[in-house]
Parts: sequence; C-alpha cells; structure tokens
Amino acid sequence: MKRFYFLITGFLLLAHVNANAQTDSVKNYVVSALDLMKAKSVNKHRINWDSLYTDSRKKAENNHTIRETYPLIKDILGDLKDAHSNFFPPEMVKDYTLGYRATGQEFPVIESKMIENQIAYIRLPGIACYHFAEWDKFVNTFYKKIEELNAKKPKGWILDLRDNGGGMFYPMFAALSPMLDKQNVIGTVDAERQYAFFKYNTNGDLYEGKPLAHHFNIKKVPQQITKPIVVMVNKKTSSSGEFCTVAFAGQKNVTVIGQNTMGLTSGNQEYKLSDGAFLILTTGNIVDRNKKEYSKVGEGFSPQVKLKDLSDTGYMKIATEILLKK
Repeated sequence: MKRFYFLITGFLLLAHVNANAQTDSVKNYVVSALDLMKAKSVNKHRINWDSLYTDSRKKAENNHTIRETYPLIKDILGDLKDAHSNFFPPEMVKDYTLGYRATGQEFPVIESKMIENQIAYIRLPGIACYHFAEWDKFVNTFYKKIEELNAKKPKGWILDLRDNGGGMFYPMFAALSPMLDKQNVIGTVDAERQYAFFKYNTNGDLYEGKPLAHHFNIKKVPQQITKPIVVMVNKKTSSSGEFCTVAFAGQKNVTVIGQNTMGLTSGNQEYKLSDGAFLILTTGNIVDRNKKEYSKVGEGFSPQVKLKDLSDTGYMKIATEILLKK
C-alpha cells in the first residue's frame, strides 16, 4: 500500500514539475518578445515597461502553450503605437521564406515599354517574400528591362510606383540603384537618434549603416540613368514603396507626381522567436538624403506635382509634358 502511495505521489509531483516548467516556458516566451520590443522599438521611450511587463506576465499565467500567447503578443504590439509592428506565426513564416513559386503565387510582374515621344516606362512592383534566389531574380529582371530600354536611347524615363504596397525593401532598392544619383539617399533614424543609411554597390553588396545586410548575385548592372525621370505615386504606394519614393527626394533630374503616399514610413526588422515565429518591429522612421524624417503615420510623401486626374491617361499626360520640357 505504501509503495502504491509513493508511486502516486511521485507521479503527481512529476506532473506538477512538468506543469511548472510549461508555465515557465510560456512566460519566458512572452518575456523574450517584450525584451526585443524594449530594446528595438522606435517608440520604446514612450512605454511604461515596468507596468507592461507586470501586466503581460499576469495575463500569460492563463496561457498553457506558446501558441496561446500569440493574441497576447499581438495586443502588446498594439501598445507600441506604430504602423508596422506585427507578429507572424511559424506557418506564415514558412510561406514567407518559401517564396512565390513554391507557394503557387504569381511572381511580381515588372512591366516595361517605350511609349510616345521616345520615353521609357518601367513599373516597380512590391515583392513580399524572404526567398533570396527570388530576390536575385527580381533585381536581375529589372536590370535586364532597363538595359533593353536603354538600347532604344530614351529621352526620359517614367518610373511607376503606383500601387506598390511594399514588402522587402532590399531587392527594390537594389533594383532602383541605376536610377539614383548617389549614395546615402535613404535611411532610418532610431529611438536613440542614430542614423543608418542604405548603400548599394555594383558588386551586389547592400549595407544598412555600416554592417553588410545582404549580397545579391547580379548578372549585369546597367549604366547609370542620367536622363530626366518622372516618378508616379498614389495613395496605395506604401511602406517599402514609400522608401523607394523618398530615395528620389531632392534628386535634381527627378519629378515625383501623383498624390500623397499612404504614410507607412517606418523601417522594420524581423526577429525570430524560439518556435520559429517572427516578431516584426518598427525600429526607425524613414529619413531622406537631407535627414528629413517622415515620422507621422498617415501623412506620407507629398509629390512635387499633385494630380487631380488620377487615371492612367492623366498620369501619362502630365509625365510626358514634364519630360518633354526637360
């Protein structure tokens, strides 16, 4: 009888230990997410962290698995009050890293053509995957289309960023580099007022500040474009699409036309959690080549020429007039 009693007691003790370990694991998961937010968020100085940690730990006591904490973490991200911070569960991260082809999605289409008056037109769509081979394909395709248009000796260029809802800025920035007049044209400023400018060289190396952020496998880099450029934007130009727009702010051969962009002008970084989920944090706000900061959510980038006629015809008419004058 005593032996049976000890077996039952041992089983209950083991179950209690396992339950406590599971509870600790869940709390640690939430705390690790909070630690990242506290260290990296652009709005970290606006948060009462002691209160947020205490409240979050208390709420986590009701969660028995890591997956049950996901809604809690999303709620905490809302307290940061920025436009971009987000949470991706592991299954979403998997699709994100597999890329377009593996998940049966259409790869972003880069449209290009010569239009009337010997003007080159090219559209840069957003790219929303974390698959590096597809990044290379995106950049090399854009370069090839620039080369094809360059061979026809255009008098001017139209870069269409309308409806570019963003995604991954690195491949977009690399693609646009032949159209930019110099380095240090786009960057971010963080909560400590530290600036980090994006730089890209013809070897395919992209830097964010001093560290090498990514290397692209480039087949051939086109000649630098020095002819006049009109950049088209609209309200659906957002996030990384706005980064692309701001990169042209102050460039002498460029005129931006359309309407104010969406106003999601912040820089973001992915952080992998213990179960493979991604914590996406807004770590800074966009700054242009003159260190003008775009920090107000919803304000967006204001084009030099605002259009009333937002039809394709309206855009093309004004773009052509500007380029022919130049």
